[in-house]
Amino acid sequence: MAAGALLLLPSLASAQSPPRVADYTFTATLDPVRHTVRADGTIRWTNPSSVAVSELWLHQYLNGFSGPRTYFMRTRSAGTWPAHPPHWGRLAIESLRAADGTDLLTTATPDPAVPEDDSQLRVALPRAVAPGATIELAVRFTATLPEMVARTGYHGSFHMVAQWFPKVAVLEPDGAWAHFPFHANSEFYSDFGRYDVRIRYPRGYTIGATGPRVEGPALVDGLMEQRHVLEGIHDFAFTAWDHFRRADRRLQRVEVHVLHSPGDERGAARTLDLLSGALPAFERRFGPYPYPVLTVVLPPPGASAAGGMEYPTLISTGSLWWGPRRARDVEYVTLHEFGHQYFYGMLASSEHRHPFLDEGFCEYATARVMEDLFGRGGPLLDLPMLGPRLDAWSWEALGSAGIAHPLALDLGADQFPTWGRYGEHVYSRAAIVLRTMERRLGTRLFTATLRAYVDRARFGHPTPETFYAVVREQLGPPWEAFARTAFGTPWRYNLAVTGASSARDPDGRWRGYAVVDREGPFDLPVNVVFTDVRGSRNVVRIANDRGMTIVPYDGTSALRSVSVDPEDTLPLEQRRLDNARMADGHHATTLPLIGRVAYWVAIALGSVGP
Repeated sequence: MAAGALLLLPSLASAQSPPRVADYTFTATLDPVRHTVRADGTIRWTNPSSVAVSELWLHQYLNGFSGPRTYFMRTRSAGTWPAHPPHWGRLAIESLRAADGTDLLTTATPDPAVPEDDSQLRVALPRAVAPGATIELAVRFTATLPEMVARTGYHGSFHMVAQWFPKVAVLEPDGAWAHFPFHANSEFYSDFGRYDVRIRYPRGYTIGATGPRVEGPALVDGLMEQRHVLEGIHDFAFTAWDHFRRADRRLQRVEVHVLHSPGDERGAARTLDLLSGALPAFERRFGPYPYPVLTVVLPPPGASAAGGMEYPTLISTGSLWWGPRRARDVEYVTLHEFGHQYFYGMLASSEHRHPFLDEGFCEYATARVMEDLFGRGGPLLDLPMLGPRLDAWSWEALGSAGIAHPLALDLGADQFPTWGRYGEHVYSRAAIVLRTMERRLGTRLFTATLRAYVDRARFGHPTPETFYAVVREQLGPPWEAFARTAFGTPWRYNLAVTGASSARDPDGRWRGYAVVDREGPFDLPVNVVFTDVRGSRNVVRIANDRGMTIVPYDGTSALRSVSVDPEDTLPLEQRRLDNARMADGHHATTLPLIGRVAYWVAIALGSVGP
C-alpha cells in the first residue's frame, strides 16, 4: 500500500438505515442435472410512495434468455453474448396469490408495449395498496437456467444462479413504476428489504450465496440445506459447484470467503491479500461496508461469462491469477466488483435509467483505490522491461479519447446504440470527468465532496440531481454547471498549441506569441509554459474562456517551445499530443523507440474497452 495515500475523512452525514420495502422469503431447490431451481415462498411489499397503487410490476429478468426474439437478444451487440445459447433459460411463475387466496396470475400480463418479451409482468391487485400499507403474495416458480450467458446460468456442473426470481420493480415517490424490459446494455434496479432464503442442493456441492449462512448445511429429506438471511439489500444470488475449494479470512469485522477451482490456491491467496487492503481503502474513502460477509467467486475454466459481476455481498471476478503480480488486470476487475458494493449495492441508483452513476462512479473509485494500493497512477501493467507502465488513469483516458461521436453520459442504458459506445461513455468518460474534477479541485476537497455524496445517497436511490445538489453545496454553482454540462450534454474537448513564434526587437528583447485553440464547452483556466533556447521557463495563466487565445511572449532569449496544461489538469482532453509545439525555426527531437512502442501498445490495450 502506498504510504500516505488514504485520507482519513470524517463522515459528513450519518449513514441512514436502509428502507425495508420488498422482503423475500424462499425455499429454493437446485437440480444441477436439469439446471433448474424450483422455489416457493412469499413476497412482502410495502408501498413507499405517496400514492395508492392498484397494480404491481414484477421483473422477470431470466426471461431475457428464453429465446432469440426476447428484447435482450434483439438488443445485444454483435459479439457480446451468443445469439443462440445451446440451452435457453426461463422463469415460469406457476402460482401467485394474494393473502386472501385471490389468483393473481389469471389477469397478469407482459408489457404490451414490448412485443415478444416477457421480462416484466403487470399484476393487477384485488384492492389498492395505500401509502405505507403492505401486501403479501404467495408465489411458486421454476427458474430454468440457460447455458452460461451474461453472468448467469451453468457450465457443466458449475451454476451461477442470478436474476432467478420474480422481483418487484421500484415504485418511485410520485407513484410511477420504474419498470422496463431487460435490455442487453442494462442491469438492474430494485428496492431494499430482507432476504431469507433456504437453498437445497445435492450432497457434494458447495454453495456461495448473498448474506451470511445462519443455518446448515444439514441433511433434509435427502438434500443438503442451508439458510442465508440478510437485511438492507436489494438482490440475492448464489453459486453452486461440486468442485469448489474455499479459502477464508477475517478482514476486520468481515468474513471473506473465496470460492475457487482445484489448484487455484494462488488465485485465492492473491484475492484475499488484495481485499485485505481494498476493504479499508474503500471504507476510508466511501464509508463503512455494513455487511458481515463477502463471498468472491473465481469462475472455473470455460465459465468466464460468469465473471465480472456484482450482487450484494457476492461478487465474481476473473480466474487468470497465474500471471505476473505486476500485471494487475484481474486485481482491477476484483476491485471494481467490490466497489459495486457501494455504487450498486448501497446507493442503488437505477442502472437502467442512470448507468453512469453506477458504472462511471465505480470505475473512478476503482482507479482511486488502485492508486492507494499500488502507488501513483494505479498501474495496471508495471513490467520494467517493457518500458513505461500503463496506469489506470491512462486506461480511462484512452477509452474516453477514443469516442468519435459523443453522446450525453446521463442517457439510459437502452439509449446507447451499441455495447461499445455504452462502455466508452458510461465507464471511461464518466470516470474521466470525475478525475478532471479531482485534478482541478485537489484530491482532498474532491474526495470530501464525493464522500458527502455517498453519505447522502446511501440506501437512497440517488439520481443525477442528488449529485448535482451536493456539488452545488460543497463546491459552488460554477462546478455544478460544469458537472451538468459534462454529464448531461454531448461534448468534445481539446486544447492545442497551433502557433508559436518570436523575433528580436531593436531593444534586444525577444517578443512573440503562442496561439492556444480550445474545442469544447469548459471554461477552465490553464497554464501556458514558454521555454526559451536557454531552457528558462515562464508560466502564464490564461482564462481559456474562448475558442482561440493569443498569449504574448516577452523574454531575453528566443522562444523554443510552448506547452499548454503540462500539469495534466484536464484529463477529459481528447488528445494531448498537440498540447505542445516547437516555435518557428526549431524542431522536435524524435521520441525514443521504446516510447513510441509503449504508446501504441497502450492505444491497442485501450481499444479493448472498459
